[in-house]
Amino acid sequence: IGVAKTKWNEIPLSKELNTNNLEINIYDKNKNKFSGGIAVNVGNPHLVFFVDDNENFEIQTIGPKLENHPLFPEKCNVTLATILNKGLIRVKVWERGAGNTKACGTAACATAFAAMKNGLVNDKVDIEFSTGKLEISIDENNKIHMKGPVSDIEEINFKI
Repeated sequence: IGVAKTKWNEIPLSKELNTNNLEINIYDKNKNKFSGGIAVNVGNPHLVFFVDDNENFEIQTIGPKLENHPLFPEKCNVTLATILNKGLIRVKVWERGAGNTKACGTAACATAFAAMKNGLVNDKVDIEFSTGKLEISIDENNKIHMKGPVSDIEEINFKI
């Protein structure tokens, strides 16, 4: 997928901020506040939150608000990530323009990069979605590589 971008104007953000902690507040199902957020661009803008248990958060409620947050003039994908160990992260993803999604390759890459950059995981990590896993590795040049299964959704024939 290439090298991630982390400068505020590369994401892009609407103003200069520390992209490694945007200090955006989100709330869990019990209305407990969590603050943070890491912005990463891997071809599209992402906002990643590392939380103790992403099952305590409703991506359907949080996702649309953050996708359209004023800090993101081009909108953003939103990931709620729970680190299970140095080689495994469980995620929930809200994809800009699409909503709650079962899998998103760029979200997996952004999450792995943000986690590795902060010393939370190894340079090779599995990202677990509700429907399966992707293996993400980051090489010595900070290039992100993704490996995983592909599935057919539907075959469409066009008559021209």
